[in-house]
Amino acid sequence: MRKFIPIVLIIAATVLFVYYTSQEIYSLKKISIVPGNSYLENVKITHAAESVVKWTAAIEKISIIKTGETAELTNIQFNVPEKEVTMKAGKGTFDIKNNAIDLLGEVTAYNKEFQVKSKDIKWDFKAETLKSVNEVLLTGKNVMVRADSIETFGGEKLQLSGHVTVVYR
Repeated sequence: MRKFIPIVLIIAATVLFVYYTSQEIYSLKKISIVPGNSYLENVKITHAAESVVKWTAAIEKISIIKTGETAELTNIQFNVPEKEVTMKAGKGTFDIKNNAIDLLGEVTAYNKEFQVKSKDIKWDFKAETLKSVNEVLLTGKNVMVRADSIETFGGEKLQLSGHVTVVYR
């Protein structure tokens, strides 16, 4: 009889292990990202091409909106290492379908030489355009430029529109 007790214990332990493991696997199948109920925190994204980092993003919180086509972003920071540019915004929305982001509230972009401030900037990743119809302030070491709006094209050209004031120091 004593010889059978270890065998019975091993069989019982195996049955319990299989039962609990199968329950755990079953419960994992129920896990999904549900728009309106799910969010990601402290997200870091790196985009590289040909082993070269093109841009990085650090986002404190991403909440997927109920439609599943838009995400709300909180405390956003983009870096473009090749151009040594950093852009920060407190809030934004990302249009997943159209690959565009609206940076809401005050937005600051800077590098070693300049700082640009504006509000509510639309950034279209497909078209490589950045646009704000709100006042923009560009400051540098020896210059300050104020304009009614700003738009970039392909990341290289910059257009200031409306009433533009340039002050050299």
